[in-house]
Amino acid sequence: MKESGAILGLSGMLLASFFAAIPARAQVGLTDAMANDSASEMCQKQMQNPDYTFKSGDFRTLLVPSLSVQWNDNINCTENNLQEDIILLPTLGTIISYPLTDRNLLQVNIIMGYSAYLFHQDLSSFYLQSGSGLSFNIYIKDILINLHDRFSFMQNSAQNPTVAGTGAYGAFQNIVGLSAKWNLERVQLTLGYDHQTFLSTSGQFSDTDFSSESGYARAGYTLNSKLTAGLESTASYTYYNQDVLNNSTSYSIGVYGDWRPDSFLEIQPRLGCAIDVFGQNSQSVQNSTLNSWYADLKISDKVRRSVNVSLDAGHLISAGAQSDIVEDYYANAGIVWNFIRGLAFQTSLFFQHGNQGEGTTLIAPMNPYANLVSNEIYNWYGGGLGLTHAITRRFDLGLNYQFTQRASSLADRGYTQNLVGLMLTYHSS
Repeated sequence: MKESGAILGLSGMLLASFFAAIPARAQVGLTDAMANDSASEMCQKQMQNPDYTFKSGDFRTLLVPSLSVQWNDNINCTENNLQEDIILLPTLGTIISYPLTDRNLLQVNIIMGYSAYLFHQDLSSFYLQSGSGLSFNIYIKDILINLHDRFSFMQNSAQNPTVAGTGAYGAFQNIVGLSAKWNLERVQLTLGYDHQTFLSTSGQFSDTDFSSESGYARAGYTLNSKLTAGLESTASYTYYNQDVLNNSTSYSIGVYGDWRPDSFLEIQPRLGCAIDVFGQNSQSVQNSTLNSWYADLKISDKVRRSVNVSLDAGHLISAGAQSDIVEDYYANAGIVWNFIRGLAFQTSLFFQHGNQGEGTTLIAPMNPYANLVSNEIYNWYGGGLGLTHAITRRFDLGLNYQFTQRASSLADRGYTQNLVGLMLTYHSS
């Protein structure tokens, strides 16, 4: 039996599922492209270093179970009348892989569990953590084709910075599609298509259920061994199941870069313009055309073997949970410290300044019987601390704390939330 790099990656995903995840930041098509690249790269790494708990021939399975207990002092993300609870989260992370040839690998990642609220059992639910899915790499000469199906099912209001005043917000998301990457010496060409389905877990938000079709293209040129730059573009169409929010067609075009001056530092900037054209299928939200821009800067630096720093900051336009459009500026930072063998210390900060209702005249209210209100300006920020210790060869123990605050221009739409938790992870050997 063999376990190494894949366990660390899967354990990190389990740890991330312990607290509210920070939503991905990018235009829809660009997010898909980056997620597809990550899934494809994970397949390639698994072929080179196939970790497993048990295997039969070339069929391998890696299992990483964990059990968490979490105290949440504001389960409904409310400004007043706070309610607290203790939550148990048994989780099982699984990687299943099977190489069909020496270059083609089928891989399934599933991170599933159950969040059991001890005192508010109506909020208890099963979940599939973001990162779960199927990925299949196919090589045809110099062309890498990736088939994928990524899915998640989460009920956690604090995951979405546009939501406040309820603990029942959640969503099932499924993204299925394919991408093709062609390396022509210094030129890299990428094309992709995805179909996304979004379904709310609560009837209160059923009017946000939608499907979307998106395509993207990237053309990069390797200037030297350390720097790649190129053009990228996207096109997408979003259509809602109900006529409450407006359907939209979106386009974007921009430039991107990937600079890796050494084996420790990676810098990835992107910048471009975008246009969103809305139909008038909604009976309550006025349609519009919005011209905007996007920007993103990602920096990852292993300052030393014992320190790993990451930064992600930028600006984007995205669909809202209660409006056609959300415009936000964001910044996320994290540091992982590994000064002592068997002991890891994590710190993180996040911030988002958003305008919910940008590009429209009205947003849908939380209360379906209330009058429609004007757009909302909000700040959503916080940070986290985590300590993980390998108490034995098979068990890791993690202690974590996260603080989240939301301030809003609308009454009763702000909140403060504190999370404290303990997580035990088992590695078979």
